[in-house]
Amino acid sequence: MAFKQRVKWSISALSTAYERRRHPEKFIQVNKTPWQEIYRDGIMSVRHYSLPEGNTIQIGDKELPVTTQKHRTPLLLVTALGIHSWTFDIMPSRSMVRYLMARGFDVFVIDWGSPSQSNRHLSLATYVNQWMPLAVEAVRRHTDAQQINMVGYCMGGLLSLMYLGSHPNAPVKAISTIASPINFHRGGTLGLLASLISKPALKINELFRVTLDPFDSRLFHIPGKLVSVGFKLTNPPGVVKSYLDLVRNITDREFVIGHMTMGQWFNNMVDYPGNTVREVIAKMIISNNLAKDAIIIGDRQVEFAKIKQDLLAIAGETDNICTLGAARDALRIVGSKEKRFEVVPGGHAGVFAGSTAPDTTWRLIADWLEPRSA
Repeated sequence: MAFKQRVKWSISALSTAYERRRHPEKFIQVNKTPWQEIYRDGIMSVRHYSLPEGNTIQIGDKELPVTTQKHRTPLLLVTALGIHSWTFDIMPSRSMVRYLMARGFDVFVIDWGSPSQSNRHLSLATYVNQWMPLAVEAVRRHTDAQQINMVGYCMGGLLSLMYLGSHPNAPVKAISTIASPINFHRGGTLGLLASLISKPALKINELFRVTLDPFDSRLFHIPGKLVSVGFKLTNPPGVVKSYLDLVRNITDREFVIGHMTMGQWFNNMVDYPGNTVREVIAKMIISNNLAKDAIIIGDRQVEFAKIKQDLLAIAGETDNICTLGAARDALRIVGSKEKRFEVVPGGHAGVFAGSTAPDTTWRLIADWLEPRSA
């Protein structure tokens, strides 16, 4: 690189670096698709999205035509715990809600809110037995539909399955899960650790009747910043590579916009309520009750074998949080006659919102749901 070019590159790099520090709002593009709140209960709300006018939308570097044919069955997207609902609308060119609306779906999203220490009492029963039924009913009332379809990411998929397994008359036709680990003991390194911990923990419980229930929920409440750190620690090389890519492309404004916008997901996660964390540890990590179809949520027994809704389970081939084995067990435990398992490229985030997601995960879900949305 000639001297003048190096000077020009350095000035541009310093200018962009300064601007992104002083005015990050110019680069962060999350939550740009129009929506309205149709229901709220506490910190939980339900959003109804609408597609900006136009015959096409931009998804990645492609133009996707907007269909004029609208599906009759509304679609409810269930957010994972620990992240914001706008991950379904992470940026205009990589928005799952825009893609699905362009494919003719009437899209709603559950927003679990931003729990704080004052919300540490929130339990799995709150999400599964209280908020899920309320959200489903809100969508049905808003659309005057008899049934809905559901898509859940990570813990959102598990909450959806637990809801269907404990509410046999739920007005749901079909469900798709993305990177949802049913078998916590088959989750790679983390699964091996959970398996090793579970044996002595269960033995102690058997001998001395020691459980986690008496411990204050404040001990289990995980602040959002700690959730972010934990997520990054699952892939340290990826974090380093991401930062180096930013340095190399600091003069490319579009690259910086994409990098900072996606960074909002990983740097701005939300608290995990203490009561919920305690239950996840006891019932899923230690006892692995989801894989045994033996979990109780509140006063309801979850019976996955009684789930009759069609199921599409999707997993990422390089996901080290929800491995293929952990996700594939969904097909073993549900009673659905029509059930399908698909492996797509990407890790835990990439399978959901990575650059290949529109052509893999999103396309699979839309193609699969279309005949089930008439």
